[in-house]
Amino acid sequence: MKKTDEIIAKGNKHLITSMVSKIEPVVVGEASGAIIKDITGKEYIDCFSGISVVNAGHCHPEVVEAAINQAKKLVHACTYVYYIPTVVELAAKLAEITPPRLQKTFFGNSGAEAIECALKLARKFTKKYEFIALMCSFHGRSIGTLSVTGQAGRKKYDMGPYLSGVAFAPPPYCYRCFFEKTYPECDLLCARSIRNIIDFCTSKGIAAFIAEPVMGEGGIIVPPPEYFKVVKEILDEYGILFIADEVQSGFGRTGKLFAVEHYGVEPDIMALAKGIADGFPISACITREDIGNSFEPGDHLSTFGGNPVSAAAALANIKIMLRDKLPEQAAKKESI
Repeated sequence: MKKTDEIIAKGNKHLITSMVSKIEPVVVGEASGAIIKDITGKEYIDCFSGISVVNAGHCHPEVVEAAINQAKKLVHACTYVYYIPTVVELAAKLAEITPPRLQKTFFGNSGAEAIECALKLARKFTKKYEFIALMCSFHGRSIGTLSVTGQAGRKKYDMGPYLSGVAFAPPPYCYRCFFEKTYPECDLLCARSIRNIIDFCTSKGIAAFIAEPVMGEGGIIVPPPEYFKVVKEILDEYGILFIADEVQSGFGRTGKLFAVEHYGVEPDIMALAKGIADGFPISACITREDIGNSFEPGDHLSTFGGNPVSAAAALANIKIMLRDKLPEQAAKKESI
């Protein structure tokens, strides 16, 4: 235990961890599948999946091999200066597996980066600056993503001010209904209330509505099946884009490759991260061609975004998910 205690003591001295209530006193040495081992060999089941990241399991051999092979050839050359085959192939694969209208991708490193890109694209394309988000939502920890996060516990007053022009709508939370109604007799009042938010809480200069298809940090809130169809009809009426935050719900976690597939609607922009590369850092903001083409020189960039090693891992991970039907397995286990 001496080495364990030394590492913990060194970590407490040199890592900024004051923002978390507690770090488990586990010094991880290795991991495989659903199992992590500490440096003494003690095994733990990782029910956390690395915060919804290693959806295909820790250190999947095919993902690791793909990353190693790519690292032997090229580690970094900046995706936005050169065409890198692995990165181009990943963008093409995402266009293939996401809703049909989504064709062009910007790669970053984290979920927050993907959301930031989505917000900027929505503003650039629509020439409007306001957003509608949901109470109970969580979209990241940067100033921009916290601005569209609907939880006071995440956006503390002493880290503001946050972005202006954000209105929050009641969440589609049937268990604790904001309107104290019961589904389905409520007639989707939570969805229809978006119209009132537009008319009374904004100046009608709304670029986009942003939502998680399944709300994670707010309490694993699953909207009613018709929720997004009703919302999308209202958004289309007002010319408002729909940003789907699939950072946590994407890549098989809900029984579909992407959670928005459960609702029969297509977003205009979709943010992806976490499970995209089974642990390697990469994120993606994928959108319609016309929206993606609205960026002009100097509008956006990421030095490490679309790293070829992470892109290779992502391609291998997606291949495994589709081949081994991991989303279908999740759906099957849901009913057990």
